[in-house]
Formats: sequence, C-alpha cells, structure tokens
Amino acid sequence: MANSRVAATGIPTPPGPNGSIPIRREIRDLQANFKDQWNLYLLGLADLQKKDPKELLSYYQLAGIHGEPFVPWNGVTGVAGDRKGVFGGYCTHSSILFLTWHRPYLAIYEQALYASVQKVAGQFPEPLRARYISAAKGFRMPYWDWALKISSTTSAFPTAVSSPSATVVDTDGTTKQIPNPLYQFRFDDKTIPQELALGRYWSQFRNTTRSPDRNGNSQNDALARIITNESASLRNNVSLVLLSYKNFDAFSDNQWLRDETPGRYGSIEDLHNEIHDKVGNRGHMSALEVSAFDPVFWLHHTNIDRLWAIWQALNPNAYVIDKIATQDEANFTIVEKTSINADTELKPFYDSSATKFWNSASVKFTTPFGYTYPETQRWLHASDQAYRTAVRAQVTRQYGGNVINNFFANIAPAAAMASVADLKESDGPVANKSSIKKAVAHPIQAAQHVLGKQPAKNDPDDTTTGVEDLKAEASSPPPAQFEAQNAAPAKLHNQALLEAESIPSTPIPLNVPEKFAHLVPDRTYTEWITNLRAIKHGLSQTFRVYVFLGDFNPDPATWPTEYNIVGRFTVLGRGGGTQCEKCQQDRDDELVVTGTVPLTSALLQDIVEGQLSSLEPEDVEAYLVQHLHWRVTNFDGSETPRDQVPGLKVGVVSTKVRIGDDGVPVYSGVYDAHPHITDGRPAGLAGGDEV
Repeated sequence: MANSRVAATGIPTPPGPNGSIPIRREIRDLQANFKDQWNLYLLGLADLQKKDPKELLSYYQLAGIHGEPFVPWNGVTGVAGDRKGVFGGYCTHSSILFLTWHRPYLAIYEQALYASVQKVAGQFPEPLRARYISAAKGFRMPYWDWALKISSTTSAFPTAVSSPSATVVDTDGTTKQIPNPLYQFRFDDKTIPQELALGRYWSQFRNTTRSPDRNGNSQNDALARIITNESASLRNNVSLVLLSYKNFDAFSDNQWLRDETPGRYGSIEDLHNEIHDKVGNRGHMSALEVSAFDPVFWLHHTNIDRLWAIWQALNPNAYVIDKIATQDEANFTIVEKTSINADTELKPFYDSSATKFWNSASVKFTTPFGYTYPETQRWLHASDQAYRTAVRAQVTRQYGGNVINNFFANIAPAAAMASVADLKESDGPVANKSSIKKAVAHPIQAAQHVLGKQPAKNDPDDTTTGVEDLKAEASSPPPAQFEAQNAAPAKLHNQALLEAESIPSTPIPLNVPEKFAHLVPDRTYTEWITNLRAIKHGLSQTFRVYVFLGDFNPDPATWPTEYNIVGRFTVLGRGGGTQCEKCQQDRDDELVVTGTVPLTSALLQDIVEGQLSSLEPEDVEAYLVQHLHWRVTNFDGSETPRDQVPGLKVGVVSTKVRIGDDGVPVYSGVYDAHPHITDGRPAGLAGGDEV
C-alpha cells in the first residue's frame, strides 16, 4: 500500500516572504553561535541512535542503506535477473548518479533526525520548553567543512566530533555530561536481528572506530594530525574543482572519462574518497559498506552536498545527465545498457507522493527538501549574476582559489619572507628561513610541532636531496566567520556575502613582493597538478597513493604525517567477496578511477626558499623529475610496490590561470601534459600512454 511506504521528504518548509529557507550550518558555527540548536542536535542525535534497529527510520537502518547489511530497505528490491538472486545494494559510487542519489539519502536522514529533535524539544520543562521548541523549528543538520582554513589553536578535526563526551542541557533542565553521539555509534547496546547483522569482519566491533589501535580503540588525535598535514593541498583541490570544472560528469564522479582531456581527472567524489580514507584510517569510514554508521559520515556528506550546491550556483546550465549505462554505471537497480538520464529513478527513495521515486531532475535544487547553505542564499542578491559573483568570491575567500594571492598574503610574509628577527616570540620556536620550508605549504603542520627528520634516500630511480629539520611554528588567521563568535552570526555572514557581491572598479592588487612579481606576468601564472588513475578494485581493498615533493622516511607508517607530503589519491576498492552488485560489475569491467593532487602551493614554497626559479615549464619540469615522488599503501597501511598496482598511472599537467580583477582565478581550460617527468618510473605516465 502506498501509505505504508516511507517517503524521503526532508523537512518541507514554505519559503519566507523574501524566499528564505533554513540553513544547514558548519558544525563549529552551529556549536558557537546557535547554542540551543546545537544542544538539541546532540540530544536528538543520541535519541535517533537509540531507536530499535527494526524501525525503518532508525539510525541503524538508515546507515545500512549505504551498504551492509545488504538487505532491501523500505521494500525496494532490485531489478529482475539480479546476480544469484542476492540483494546487491543501491551503490552509485563512481557513477554520474553519485551526487544526485546522496541528496535524497541525506534528506531522509535529516527528517528522521529532525523528528528526534522535535521530540526532545517537547520534553523540556517550562519555561525552557517554549525556547527549545522555537529553536527546533529552524533546525537543520550541520556539515563539516574539512577544507576550512584553521588557526594554529584549532584542530582540523572538530573537537565536537573527536571528544568522547559532550556537555548538554538535558531535558530535565540540568547541565550534564553525556556520551558524545558524534564520537561513535554503538552496536553492543542494541538487539540486532540476525537478518540485519553486519558481515563477519565488521560485526566484531562494539562501536564505530576511527584510526583504531590494536585494541580497536579510536585514535582521533592521530587522524586530526593526518588531516592537518595535507590541508593546504586539500583546500587547493576544492578550489580547483569548484572554479575550473564546468562539465557535470567530470565534476561529479571519479570514473575515468577516457576522453583524452588531462584537465578532468579531479572530481568531488575524489575529494569525498580522500576524507573517507583519512577519517577511517582502517576504521569504519574507510570502508564504504559500513561508513554510514560513523556519525561523521553525515557531516562529511552534507559538506559534499554543499560543495555540489555551490558548484550548481556557479554553473546553473551545466546540469546534464544523459548517457547509456555501461557496466560501470549499472547497479542492483539499474540495468546495463539502459539509458541513464535525469529521469532515472534514485531508488530506494520515494518522493513526497510515496508513489514514485526521486530522480536527478527532481533533486536538482535543495529547496524541495527545505534547506540551503550559507553560500547559496539566493534571496540575498538582486540578480542571478550578482549571486554567482558573490559565490565565486566566497569560494576564493574560503579556499584561497587564487593560489598566488593566498600564498603570499597569508603565509609567506609571516614565515619565509621574514627574517629570523622579525618572527614574534609568541609565534613559537624561532628558526632560520630554510627551517620554515614546509611550514609555508603546511602552516598548520608546523604549528603542531611535527618535527621533520632526515629521511633515507629513496629508490634508485628517484634522485632526491636532503630536507631540513622543521623546528618552527607557524600560524594562520582563523576563519572569518568564527572571528567574532559573540556577534550576530547571520548578520555578519550576510554582510560578507553582500560585500563579496560588489565588483571592484579597479583590479584588486596582487599581494606579491616585487622579488616574485615574475611569477604572475600580466596577472597570469602556471598551475601544476598531479593526475593519477588506477583500477578501482585492482587491489581488492582500499588503497591510497601518497604524493611527495622532496625526501621522505622509508617507513610507510610515517607517510600520513611526513614533512614533505603534498597530498593523496584514495581508491575505495572492495574485495571479490563483496555483496555490492555494482562493485562486482566494476571489478569485472576493471573500472578505472581518477584523482588529482595540486602541486602549485608546494612549488611556491621552494621558490621562496630559492630552490626553484619560477613556475614556468623550463624550470619546473626538471625540478619535478628530481623531487616528485609517489608511494602506495593498502587498507592496513602496509606498502604495495607502485608497479604492482593494477592500472596505476601518475602524470603531471599544467594550465595557465589568469587572476581576474576581482581576485578570482580564471582557468584557461587548456592543459599541457608533461609525460617526461614521470616516464620510465614505476607507474609513471609515459609519452605514448592514453590520457
């Protein structure tokens, strides 16, 4: 019966007189500036996590839609003729439906969380009840912006997520400590029916884990260091994908397009994979089939949805979904060689009618689900053009989209461009300029006292030079939206948007010292990017490729926090025994996925140090031949030789970028490949290889 189906409605909300709708906020913003909603969020999430796993809208079953226990949800089974008659899941990873499928998935989770929040709000005694009921009406689940610039005193991994306990005003009106529902999800305090049990490996865990030690205990501090260490490259990658990708297929998912276009190796899914890997680090988030059980999954994917919404605002006419389902696109609900278009059903999510499923056309906008994001408040702007201008400026403001300006304005003057005498004692231990080398590219890493050690030489095929010990501490300014936590946050943010909307009458000056003006002739510079690809399930497990610029310790255990690491390419592969239907088909078809690691910020640090003259090919090519390295580790952190990774190819490309009058980068769209940088090295892209 139709009325027995659960519809994914989100929280339908009539827009205000000016078109406004409630905002999903960054988790640290919600915690600092919307304290009642934050309190309700923690209590509501705790309530949702306690629900009986047999309930369709329980936390357990909602998480299970993403993979294990691989049972049909809401009565939605697969297509006829499925493999061995076994349910194969709803996986849309490495598919053009990756983003569109996850939007209603998040919406149905949000409506379940919202229901728990309303329930909790109604349990407070008067006069607190009216206050919390009012706060609950506008509640929307937060996101975690893992690419947000952080200060030297702020962890890249929010303490609100990493702390085992949390302080709340409970429904009895008293302030108390409770187990933090964002820290983990517990399995051992629930009666889980056998038919809903997880597989043999994951069923041994009492709760979700992150970077687990030998006893299965989470090590949140370790993953915070890992996320911090690669923050510069991650921010650059977010800006690159948001501002330079114009094709939805390329932007949305990591499937290799095989179109001989070297400028389309990155994607939002590639960034998504990287965060899964860093947060999980052998724990639940590292494995897609159980990742949704970790509470941070929802914060992460809400941010992915936000980045997509931002990209949509910048590219309003680029939403095209029309292709034939290859074996790579088929899954348990999509038949191979059928058409995939905007009308393809996003099972198992029924729309508000509960008679048909959502499709990509109907989930194009967030409005039907009753939410928006700080950057996508269209009603604040007088025209579509003004709206796009403001969003572009916000991307640049938050992620340093203009790499040159970001580098010299925020890092170089305070570190490498200053003499030892200029460094303030409060900034931490003082060292000479060369010792700050990697602090320029990784200022937060330096602030966390990650000591560089003299590494051993690398493989015979790699010619390397030594690296100085890191003894300096550096800091970067805190995010603008958190500078005045006691001010009216909505007013401050809206004012920032309106200021960003105005187009300068004269070009914004470049904050580049005269000594380095040659890097941006006519406001144009060369962007350098590492392109990587591999067969997704080639190693039958998750693996990652680390990219280094300079020497590194030969011990793989040190690589996530290595001084000279630039970034990583994560491949969320699965073994042959997986029940995931799409994953099995992807294995058969040897699906290849791609990713990028930007190099420009790391190259700029070496230019400031005098190790490199410019960003031009005549200087950079030879430099990268000598200093660019890559290594591979498996799910458990052990190393796999590069030449034993099926389909792995690592190459380098460059493109010209003009800094617009408003300071926003304008990408040329023309990419030059430099195969001789990697040719002849293990897994290196050669001149005759397909791009």
